[in-house]
Amino acid sequence: MQEPRLQTDDLWWMSRKERYIRACERGELFVKIVRENNIPFEERYPLELLLGEDLFILLHDVMFAPTLMNLADEEQQGWWLQKALNYDILGTYAQTELTHGSNVRGIKTTAEYEENLFEEGGWHIHTPSLEAVKWWPGGLGKSCNCCILMARVIIKGKDYGPHPFFFQVRDWETHASLPGIELRDIGAKLGYNGMDNGAMRISHVNIPRRNMLMKFVIVEKDGAYRKVGDDKMLFGTMTYTRLKISSGAGFNLAKAVTSTIRYSAVRRQFQMQRVVLGADIDNHLDDDEKDALASQDQLKLLVKPSKRTEAQVLDYSSQQFIIFPQLALAFAMHFAGQEAGKAYDAALLEFRASKFDALTEMHVLTSTLKAVSTVLMADGMEQCRKCMGGHGFLNAAGVGPQYLSALPQATYEGDFVVLSIQVGQQLLNAVSSKMMKGKKSNPKTPSLQYIYEYDPAKPSLPPKAAELDSLLQNHDFLMAALKSRANYIHFTSAQTFQEEVAAQGKMGAETLDTVKIELMRMTYAHAYVLYSDFFKKRLTELETQSPRVASVLKLVFELFCLTVMDQSYDRGGGFGDFVAAGVLPHNGQGQLLRRIKQLLKDIRPHAVPLVDGWNIPDFLLNSVLGRYDGRVYESLYESTRNEPLNETDISEGYYKHLQYLLHPERRRDEAAAARAAPAPSATPPGRL
Repeated sequence: MQEPRLQTDDLWWMSRKERYIRACERGELFVKIVRENNIPFEERYPLELLLGEDLFILLHDVMFAPTLMNLADEEQQGWWLQKALNYDILGTYAQTELTHGSNVRGIKTTAEYEENLFEEGGWHIHTPSLEAVKWWPGGLGKSCNCCILMARVIIKGKDYGPHPFFFQVRDWETHASLPGIELRDIGAKLGYNGMDNGAMRISHVNIPRRNMLMKFVIVEKDGAYRKVGDDKMLFGTMTYTRLKISSGAGFNLAKAVTSTIRYSAVRRQFQMQRVVLGADIDNHLDDDEKDALASQDQLKLLVKPSKRTEAQVLDYSSQQFIIFPQLALAFAMHFAGQEAGKAYDAALLEFRASKFDALTEMHVLTSTLKAVSTVLMADGMEQCRKCMGGHGFLNAAGVGPQYLSALPQATYEGDFVVLSIQVGQQLLNAVSSKMMKGKKSNPKTPSLQYIYEYDPAKPSLPPKAAELDSLLQNHDFLMAALKSRANYIHFTSAQTFQEEVAAQGKMGAETLDTVKIELMRMTYAHAYVLYSDFFKKRLTELETQSPRVASVLKLVFELFCLTVMDQSYDRGGGFGDFVAAGVLPHNGQGQLLRRIKQLLKDIRPHAVPLVDGWNIPDFLLNSVLGRYDGRVYESLYESTRNEPLNETDISEGYYKHLQYLLHPERRRDEAAAARAAPAPSATPPGRL
């Protein structure tokens, strides 16, 4: 890395204040690069990944500017959009409050319309209670001078619910917070500490009427309220944000997998041992060996040392069994994020042409991927950290701190439970449309077509054991298995829901609550269908573009599918579901595991090239253990130079406390010396 300001290897030694100042420096450099090279807005996100950690620029580019693009009308875009794209103003997205996050419709910040404010009417913005304080918006604490504010629109006493506003929070020149606006950073977090997540309390602030974004909703000077198009687009920023979050999940996991696989290839532990259990000792040892071992205890007899050198940790099947499925998942999530991005771009063109048929599809797609990918990403990164052994617990190993910084992605902009309820309801709707209305498809949700093609009345017979070995290598069978299992979950959950409705005599929130666990399982099952579909699509493209690469990724694809079918990536599901769905025979787990073991062996020679193929630079991995050149132990030793405790040989703690712990008499001697010392003489008045 030639630019020292983009180095990240000293981040782990910094205080919170130093970390934020460094984020500001990196933000300045990022904007300088964008301006000097005229980098288009849509090409900036990959560059932001190279910053090494999230900072205020991310919220500006992922939430603030896209909201202006999609929700501001043409005149409003003329006021603010170009300034936002050029970073002449810095904005964020202020929606979450102390007591309301996922339930957007429950936010309490108010925007009351007053016709006599300004020349054209205006809004009286107020935080009515402590519970309504905006809390968590990234960049709001110290960096941004404006935001998209979500507040409840109230006109002549009527509440129209949350709407977006352009809202200035700091002076354009001095950066001081404006009158009536109290801004704070909310404090240190487990990770993500380059970001100044903020709190905002608003006390009776007035803004012009046209500061409400009016592409899809218009409020006239007389207070007349009317919709233009689909008002669901008011929450379109959340769809885009969830897309961006899920698109980065595979890459975050890939960083952890890269460091872990490289380190596992360098690290050597134990010899490849030949295990000899007690009863078999006589069969494996010759007479000389028996005599040599006769004096040793039974425990030492269990393992016969090999003459070979210590083995690479990556050669152990137990290590492969943990890491390689995470490698497969990283590719699956990455490909899914890319394909979802293409679908969103196509849908956005329709939205801008006032065609909203793709809204439901985009909501289901981005919500599913955001909900599942972020949870699996976080779990996978922690699995990787644990696979790095004791050294993996060091900040310098990189994976732990990166895991903590990525961890909030599983929560913000909709956590798994909340999003799974929304996704699950759409899946239930699809089942209902098929079973109760006889529909064979829904063009508004093409990703759910496999539900309409499923016949729950048709008996599902599992393959015979003799057929299973070959089927586990058949991609069509693997994809069909994931869909059949998902449909089994969907249709049985729908049946459970109908039974609850019949039992309670009505359909309501309480009825839905009885199947929320099922909705969570449905969301996982649907996500695996999406991952496999998108992975297979990319594999098909590669078979033409790069057959050699495709031949290796084919193994990775199979391992992904079989991992879902064996123990799965989430807490539930796995083999039992596939047996219940009639996809696998009840006695087929041995064959399944045997195929997985073979795939681990086949992938092993390609493991390091596969992670190198991500082309993640060392400065971005920020891991002494995951270096491309393999200089693991030298780098680990050198990294301790950054530790502030190593600035001196004898620490301040010794002089203040440890010496008295070791030599308690010194404290007594110092006290005695202080008592014996003559008191300082007083200076006579008038003398210097």
